[in-house]
Amino acid sequence: MSAPDYLICLECETPTYFFEWEDGRIKEAQCLMCGNDDPSQFASEDELEDMTAPALGGADDVRDE
Repeated sequence: MSAPDYLICLECETPTYFFEWEDGRIKEAQCLMCGNDDPSQFASEDELEDMTAPALGGADDVRDE
């Protein structure tokens, strides 16, 4: 996986371009807005979409007819 153009801080949802990417993972990252520097608290745009997308086909999708 190639490095994304930016990461999103999960603390304040601000994009950041200050990060190091190694072997398909975030090695280091820094949010200039809130100061977050915990790599586990950042996500790529695709990862964030996967976290927030509703699950399809789950029990909540059953409709009464």
